[in-house]
Amino acid sequence: MENASPPSNNNILAPAWKGTLKALRTALLLAKIIIPVTFVLVTLDKLGWLVAVAALFGPMLKIFGLPGEAALPLLLGFFVNIYASLGAIAVLSLSAREITITALMILTCHSLLMESPILKFTGLRPVSSVLLRMGGAFFFGFLLNLVYLAIGG
Repeated sequence: MENASPPSNNNILAPAWKGTLKALRTALLLAKIIIPVTFVLVTLDKLGWLVAVAALFGPMLKIFGLPGEAALPLLLGFFVNIYASLGAIAVLSLSAREITITALMILTCHSLLMESPILKFTGLRPVSSVLLRMGGAFFFGFLLNLVYLAIGG
C-alpha cells in the first residue's frame, strides 16, 4: 500500500471524457436521422400530403385507436428504424395514449428490412419473420387499445 501512488487527474477523468465523446457521437448519429425525417414530415404537412396519408390509413388504424397520421411513424419504424419513427412522432400531435400504442407496435416490429436478413441466419425465413413480427405488432396494438377502452383511457 505504501508504494501505491494516488490516481492522477487524467486517470480519474479519462472514463468521463470517453463517455462524453461516445454520447456526442451517438447524439450526432441520431440527429442525422431525426432532423431530416422531421424536415420531410413538416414539409409534407405544409404541402397537405399528411392529410392524404391520414385519410388513406385512417380507417385501418382506427382498430388500434390511432389516427391516420400515426401511419407515418409506424411505416418508418417498421421499415427504416426506431429513430426515424421518433422523429415522426415528435412532429405529430399524438396523445400519450396514441404514442404508447404506436411505440408498442414499433418496438414489436421494427427495422424489418435490416433485421429480417439477419434472422435468416438463425433458421427463420425472412417472410416468416416479417409476418410474425407484423402480426405481433398488430395484435399487441389492438390488445392495448382494448385495454385502454376497458379502463376508460
